[in-house]
Amino acid sequence: MASSTLIRTLEHHAKRILMVRPTYFELKYSINPWMDMKRGVNREKALNQWNILKTTIENCGAKVDVMEPTGAEALPDIVFAANAAIIKGNKAYLASFAHPERQGERYFYENWFTENGYECVGNQDIPSEGAGDALWGGEQYRTLFMGVGTRTDVRALGDVASKLDDSTNWKVIGCRLIDPRFYHIDTAFCPLNETSAIYYPYAFDHITQHNMRNETELIEVSLEEARNFACNAVVVGQNVIMHQGNEKIANKLVNKGFHCQIRGHE
Repeated sequence: MASSTLIRTLEHHAKRILMVRPTYFELKYSINPWMDMKRGVNREKALNQWNILKTTIENCGAKVDVMEPTGAEALPDIVFAANAAIIKGNKAYLASFAHPERQGERYFYENWFTENGYECVGNQDIPSEGAGDALWGGEQYRTLFMGVGTRTDVRALGDVASKLDDSTNWKVIGCRLIDPRFYHIDTAFCPLNETSAIYYPYAFDHITQHNMRNETELIEVSLEEARNFACNAVVVGQNVIMHQGNEKIANKLVNKGFHCQIRGHE
């Protein structure tokens, strides 16, 4: 989990990925079912995993932008940069975190995006958690699949559609998450290209499953591999970078022409 949830593509077509160095990564609180306060963080190991992941992404052909967490000593989860913002063109719809423990991250993300030429928009009164709960997929990547549940409020759907409007033909669809173990959409769904995605169906309600099928071909992941964060993968072209222990779905993807890069606990 630590190695596979750190990042998400900033812009799917440009293959740019934001990573935050895990300088201050530790377990200070528990805000999801996977955060066991009895377990600590091996920071040296986490940094090693982070470096291996960064190198793997770059070797697959993507450009990695690194945000240094200077001044964010009290924000250990800032390392999970997928949650920073939703990107469309030169606009960044900044996250408004549901939990107080993470709300301070927005300041640092806003500074980084502004310094790197993005126009920052958003609404601090509407909880939404960036690309952790919003993934581009479907034909020509014109569908934004947004998770709705404990982290992202349903009101964010309309606000994102309005504030990222650029007069092009695209849409937002809400995807209702119903299992607390899968609290962000990127823990249960991962677009592979314009026509297909992997997903764990029972993380979503039945209406959502139906609506998602109308937008893309869905390749089912088992509960065992979903619990091992198989869907929390990084896709760069035909390369799918995922956590070790997900051989069943990896083999399915290889048979469909993808190259699976398996990363574990080096």
